[in-house]
Amino acid sequence: MKEGGRERNETKEVERERNKTKEGERELNETKECETERNEMQEDDRERNERKEGERERNEWKKVESERNEWKEGERE
Repeated sequence: MKEGGRERNETKEVERERNKTKEGERELNETKECETERNEMQEDDRERNERKEGERERNEWKKVESERNEWKEGERE
């Protein structure tokens, strides 16, 4: 009878360890998902910042071009 009880206890212990492993895997997967989301958000921010910088540069060039055209107009007169 003791042997059967010992086997049940060992089976329960194995099951507890398996559950801990499954929980650890779930937590690891959640962490990986969070990291992936964070990386995607950072990439989106970088792309948005690059677009904004590009727009600033274009606006600056337009301003310079406009000033140059005004200067040329002033020279003609």
